[in-house]
Amino acid sequence: MPGFANDDAVHLDRPEHLDALFGITMELASELWVMRDRLAVIEQLLDERGTLTRDDIERTQPQGENAERLARERERFLTRVFESAARPGGK
Repeated sequence: MPGFANDDAVHLDRPEHLDALFGITMELASELWVMRDRLAVIEQLLDERGTLTRDDIERTQPQGENAERLARERERFLTRVFESAARPGGK
């Protein structure tokens, strides 16, 4: 892969590199949240029905307490991601 050979290392010493890294982090966080949300739907359907199809997963939107719980979890997740990005040295 270009930029990843031992003799062609990319060092994150310029602002545009850090911006790119933050963009990558946000994309990964977004994808992770989609997976967590989808897993919550799968768990809900299995609890309710004991079985499911791909179509069931695609059509189901969390409702009521499940939707509220996911909203709280999403808020905590985003807070952790952004707080980590805001800390000096990422610690």
